[in-house]
Amino acid sequence: MTTVAAELNVRIDDQRHTLLPGQALTFGRDASCTVRLDATDLGISRTAGRVYHDGGWQVTNLSRKRTLHLVDAYGFATPLPVAAAGWPSSSRAVDHPHTTVLVAGQAWTYALVLTPAAAPEQPTVPAPVDPHSTRNQMAALTPRQRAVLVAMARGYLRPYPHYDPRPRTYNEVAERLGLTRTQVVRRVERVREQLVAAGVLGLEGEGDARRPLCEWLLAMRVIGAADLDRPADPDPAHDGADAP
Repeated sequence: MTTVAAELNVRIDDQRHTLLPGQALTFGRDASCTVRLDATDLGISRTAGRVYHDGGWQVTNLSRKRTLHLVDAYGFATPLPVAAAGWPSSSRAVDHPHTTVLVAGQAWTYALVLTPAAAPEQPTVPAPVDPHSTRNQMAALTPRQRAVLVAMARGYLRPYPHYDPRPRTYNEVAERLGLTRTQVVRRVERVREQLVAAGVLGLEGEGDARRPLCEWLLAMRVIGAADLDRPADPDPAHDGADAP
């Protein structure tokens, strides 16, 4: 049986907050937030997120544009996306002995450490609440697509504190896999087109969708740290027209 935490301790740098059920804490760059981050860093939303109790402690992303990143007790990080169609829930349970919320700004990445006073007896990696099956949104990735996407998302797959929520460039991926930039772009765009056609928001348009694509794949657990151990790319020399 899981132990229910009566209170939650929140730490960021030298700040300490203790929350009881019925209380909540907000964080962001606005003066109205309980925890005010750098007010001059425009990479942080005015109100980035909220920690509250609803049958258990929860953290939710309140930003309309910027992803939060949750690190579990084992150092594995998962993006916590904004609320949008086709994405997993923008809220997640705090069900580890401690959970670290990373807020990535332009100048600095801030870390809020959430520690329940009574930790769950058997912590498990929380699965996203997903009203849309990944299986229904896109076909399975081909080995070639997966190799490119994993190379692009390598920084996200490294355990904290080496976690780096920055997608690699097309040129970096091409150099790593021994491909051309055009081959890399084609594979990435093929996956993006499938998801846009399935109604996933935030990937449409002509702009650079590398970051939201990486974060969707990670939040939906389409790719994960285990993929780093897979072979880099199957026979890239015979890529031909780069069919997916």
